[in-house]
Amino acid sequence: MTSKSVLLSLVLLVASTAIADAHHSYSAYDMAKKVAINGTVSEVQYANPHTWLFVDVPASDGKPVTWAIEAGGPNILSRQGWKANTLKPGDKVNALIHPFRDKIRKGGSLEALKIPGGRTIGIWQP
Repeated sequence: MTSKSVLLSLVLLVASTAIADAHHSYSAYDMAKKVAINGTVSEVQYANPHTWLFVDVPASDGKPVTWAIEAGGPNILSRQGWKANTLKPGDKVNALIHPFRDKIRKGGSLEALKIPGGRTIGIWQP
C-alpha cells in the first residue's frame, strides 16, 4: 500500500468510528440519575435500531401519562432473554430508567425492567 492509501484508510476508519459513536450517544439522557416508574404497557416497538416501550404511568390526578422508554436493539435484548412477544399492551411493568435530560419529556433510557411473572431484565439497582 502507498502512504496515501494508508492515510486514506485511517481517515475513513476514524470518521466511521466517530459516526458510530455519535449514533450511540446517550446525551439526551441524564445518566447520573435513575427514576423508577410503574405502569401499563401501551405499545412496544421491537425493532432496529432501538426498541421503544410506551408505558402509561398514572399522574397525581390519576390520569395516565405516556412515558417513552428507549431500549437496546432486538439483537442485544434477545441476549438478555427478550423475545418479540415478551411484552404486550396491557402488561403491568416496573421500569428503572435514566430520564430525559430536558425534564420536559416523560421517559428515558432503560436500565432494568420488572415484567409480568416476576422476572427482571437488566440490573435493578435504584
